[in-house]
Amino acid sequence: MLRMKSNIRENNSVLVLTEITNHPEISRTKISEMTGLNKATVSEIVRKLIEDDYVIEIGPGNSTKSGGRRPILLTVNKKAGVSISFDVRYDRISYLITYLDGEKIDYEIKETNINKDNVVAHITTVVDAFRSKMNKSPFGIIGVTISVHGVVDKNLIKFTPYFDLDKIDLIEELKKSIDLPIHIENEANLSALAEAAFDTEHQNIISLSAHTGVGAGIILDGQLYRGYNGRSGEVGHTVLYPDGLNCPCGNHGCLEQYCSTKAIIRNFQQLKNDKSLNFDNLLEAYRQKDADTQNMIQKFTKDLGIGLMNIIGNYDPEIVYINAEILEEIPELIGLLQNSLNSTIYKNFPIRQSKLGHKASLYGATVYNLKEFLNVDNVGFNLDMEKVLEI
Repeated sequence: MLRMKSNIRENNSVLVLTEITNHPEISRTKISEMTGLNKATVSEIVRKLIEDDYVIEIGPGNSTKSGGRRPILLTVNKKAGVSISFDVRYDRISYLITYLDGEKIDYEIKETNINKDNVVAHITTVVDAFRSKMNKSPFGIIGVTISVHGVVDKNLIKFTPYFDLDKIDLIEELKKSIDLPIHIENEANLSALAEAAFDTEHQNIISLSAHTGVGAGIILDGQLYRGYNGRSGEVGHTVLYPDGLNCPCGNHGCLEQYCSTKAIIRNFQQLKNDKSLNFDNLLEAYRQKDADTQNMIQKFTKDLGIGLMNIIGNYDPEIVYINAEILEEIPELIGLLQNSLNSTIYKNFPIRQSKLGHKASLYGATVYNLKEFLNVDNVGFNLDMEKVLEI
């Protein structure tokens, strides 16, 4: 692998591998057309990629209209390696294990309290268990990427408002027991990478996540934008109501104190004066047309619409994907958000409910592993969305 990693850094090799990664079943001739490299150069690079197990030939394609020999198609050697992704929240940890093309090997969600004292054990248990039973492959486990709901900068967790992972150097702790490339990234950033991997149409994308907190992953000109200190998408800590509710960030009236799933459940509990109520209870009350609950959800939609307008105004993306449990369960809220924008200068701006849901950050972490391992700028997935949604 080290031998190949040095070669893969050559610009031409990166160009060729990027095209094969993002266009399954592609010919050498097509690669030459798309990269501008001559056919002899492409053929030599492909020969080396096949020799080093990155790429395989999958048989002949269709002849051109003028006839001639049918081209041999190429694709990534998906079973040459394995990616492991984690999404870590204060009350849940989930993981996704895939081949190099994003195809699922294993996936699980575990509802449990996560903190600085047990997070390493949870992660290493999964990695060790899979490693003990995995089939032999040329590259083995190519990397582990961890999605964290908080501020991350250069693989360091700087701020986690609802649990204490910012109190440890998680990568250094994991390296004591896991001898693999390990990466940490903000959950919303990874969700944006996932949306971009499945969206072949847009180069400027915002992925708005509303879970424990609220964050935005930002793709500009096809690349993830993090900002100077990794805080570019911390829209949950922009002020919605001056002198409003206290926020763990130290400010008052932050967006996520009104529009996160955590905030919605808290507001519902206060509305009904019952701290034992949960998200399912809220949904049931809404579907039973409880007036107070419906008014509360209407207020949430209005607040989120204001947040959306601020985000669109700041970054001017082509499309916004929203990833939030409340919108998954009450999809008509997307229409209400769209209507709130239509009365502004953002009329007809495209808003979409993310199809990936709670798997978005996990697929984004897979993208991150692949980008780091293959040394390519972009990774696209040609997966059947129905199969993705099955997991």
